[in-house]
Amino acid sequence: MAELKNTQWLKINDMVTDIYNINGLTEMRKAFLEKIRLLIPFQKAFFDLCSEKSGKRSFFDPVAADIPEESLKEYYATFEEVDYTAWVLTQNVALSYRDTDILPPALRENSVFFCKWLMPMGIFYEGGCNIAYNGIVYGSVTLMRAKSAGDFTDAELYMLNILNQHMCRRFSNEFPNGIDRQAVGTKYPGLVSRYGLTMREYEILCLIKGGLSNREISEKLFISENTTKKHIWHIFKKLNISSRAQVLKFFR
Repeated sequence: MAELKNTQWLKINDMVTDIYNINGLTEMRKAFLEKIRLLIPFQKAFFDLCSEKSGKRSFFDPVAADIPEESLKEYYATFEEVDYTAWVLTQNVALSYRDTDILPPALRENSVFFCKWLMPMGIFYEGGCNIAYNGIVYGSVTLMRAKSAGDFTDAELYMLNILNQHMCRRFSNEFPNGIDRQAVGTKYPGLVSRYGLTMREYEILCLIKGGLSNREISEKLFISENTTKKHIWHIFKKLNISSRAQVLKFFR
């Protein structure tokens, strides 16, 4: 176990507070990349999410630091399939890694992924972690360095692992059934995922929160009042509530 300085623990504690207290996933991930740079220096990085459908996992919605948008698009369109760190990122348990531990230098430095995607961006080393708990993968963090910056150290991986434990806890509490890709674009993705709401149900729930009557909801969504009532019945059943007044507690 690496020994950390007091200043490093202070930064870790500050980041742990952010992990639990910043509500939006995008905002939390941006803050994470901004602050982890002070602990673990890097040239480029990205923090994406993962959803699973029909047994297939897909990574999406990356928040990036200093990676061109075109390079990100190329990664998910072409290079994700040849990324030699992929087996780590899809494991059912949380792991921290550095890519030099995954492949011998000759294989790594002659791979398509290294030559065609990393090197054109001036990147020689990668380190990161997958965010996973209880068999569910929630996302991944990838940190990148130029050759002149040196490889990631044991102490840096130890710090990343500490932070990842808290990220796993935050994601598993908010998304006990995994991340619903459709829900990520909503203001309360955890609410959608936790209770298995459809996008229409979530939309109606927000309108109920806004104080709209059944008639007003029907007019706004161009559906009949009977359809609105059926949706509300399903929503109340999923949330285990019996009145509109109880809806507000889910948005606190």
